[in-house]
Amino acid sequence: MAGATRMKIVMKSVLFGAASALLLASASFASPAGQVFEVTGAETGAVYTMSFETDGAYVLEAGGTSSAGTWTLEEGVLCLDAAEIEEPNCGPWFNLEVGESVVSTEWSQDGSDVTFLRVE
Repeated sequence: MAGATRMKIVMKSVLFGAASALLLASASFASPAGQVFEVTGAETGAVYTMSFETDGAYVLEAGGTSSAGTWTLEEGVLCLDAAEIEEPNCGPWFNLEVGESVVSTEWSQDGSDVTFLRVE
């Protein structure tokens, strides 16, 4: 009987771990729709505002100019596409709360730091 009880505890632990992993994965893949970010390049100091629309469009604004394109998100990878680029630019999606920021080198072409601050 002690073996059966131990097995139930192990199974509950495994199921809890799997459920937790699934919830974390779901949370990390939450859609950027309706979110706005301030994006700063460390090397250039350039600051952009990036807005993600619910229809899969995005708008990038900097210094009084703007460009637009479309976004897709699959399994934690965000891809940005626009008429003026040859291939979509893809990288990890950071599901941040308003006021949170993250620094990444995966979104820069030269490996420099890029800071993403969620403002809305």
